[in-house]
Parts: sequence; structure tokens; C-alpha cells
Amino acid sequence: MHVCLVVDDDTIAEPLVSALESAGRHRISVFHDISDLQQSNITPDAILIGVQQFAALRENEPMVYLRLSRRSRIVVVLSSRELLDAAHILAFADAWVFQDINVDRINELIDLGLEGHCLMPKQFLSRLGVDEIRLTLLPRLSSVEFQTLLLLGEGLNNRTIADQLDLSEAVIKSMVRSVLSKLHFRNRTEAGVFAARQQPSLEQARSAESAPPLAVRSSEG
Repeated sequence: MHVCLVVDDDTIAEPLVSALESAGRHRISVFHDISDLQQSNITPDAILIGVQQFAALRENEPMVYLRLSRRSRIVVVLSSRELLDAAHILAFADAWVFQDINVDRINELIDLGLEGHCLMPKQFLSRLGVDEIRLTLLPRLSSVEFQTLLLLGEGLNNRTIADQLDLSEAVIKSMVRSVLSKLHFRNRTEAGVFAARQQPSLEQARSAESAPPLAVRSSEG
């Protein structure tokens, strides 16, 4: 089987090549850019491609993507923390390999991909598994956005959150939209449930970044 690897980061490419070579049954070609693969005129059985390059291929060169996907199975390489960001494009790949979870099973993943199947790590099939990914994305939030998330966990509406943080309701509305977008929540209810369920982890994660104490006025009295 001929496998082409299209990954621009050698630290990711090396363990993949090592895992592929361990099977002793693949011919392996390594490229740093999809254009290099096109110019080579190679028609591999499977293409392992980094998630950012796959996204660019889908968005910028859809006809190239169609041509490649008709000739080869496409396996997207990503990290677990990129799963939510990439969810909208993963359906266009034949399989996925998570470089921080199951790269050692790459040969099995390719075989499954060639048969039209995909192996999903079991932790992503549970609500808490998705929570773990969102916790890794917390650094995306500003201090005010983080405070907003915590208060969503208390079930507060925008007006009450605005009062708590001494900000305008319009600003809080914008903060809520930003939180939903950055952490990939479908709505504020989903965000609130997450914040309530993960409150200890949220506080611990923020403390680990040496963030200043949250300046939230008490709602009592």
C-alpha cells in the first residue's frame, strides 16, 4: 500500500512515519504541502494530511479535494484539542488520527478508512470527554468572558450578569456570543450546564494561569 503523508510539522510527521514503518507493509512518501503531492503525479492509496492543510484544501481548492478524494482515502491528522474547531470539516475525510491519542494505531485506522469506517476514541463519545476538550480551550477567553461563563453556570440572564460585572447589557450580550463561539457551544444553556458541571475545573484552570482574582460583586443582600 502506498501512503502519502502531507504534514508541515516534522514533530508530527516523525511519529507517524515511525508507526507506519513498524507495519512493514507500506510504501511511504512525505510531502510538506499538498501542491508538492500534486506535482509528483503520485496516486497513493491513502493520504494522511494535517488538519489545517485539509481545511485550506477544502475551502480554497475544492476541485483539487474532489480529485484527490476520488483516487485516495483521506485521513486527517489532528490533536484532540482541535476536534471541536475541526468538527465542521471532519465529515469530509475518510478517517481521523489523533496525534496525542491513537497515532500508534495508524495502520489500523488506514485499513478501516479504506473500508469506509472511522475509529473514534471512546472519550469523545461521552459528554465529559467533550468537556475535557473545552477545558483546554479556556485560554481563548478573556478575563471578562471567563467571568461571564462562570455566571452563565449560575443560570443568570444577561441583565443580571451585567449588574454583577458592572458592565452594560449590550457588552454582556457580546461576551456571551464570544464564549459560545470560542468554546463551540450551541446555545447559552449548553454553556451554562458546562460551567455548572465543571466549576471546580474552571477555577483550577484559571488559577493555574495565575489570573487575577475575579472581581464579581456578591449577589447576596
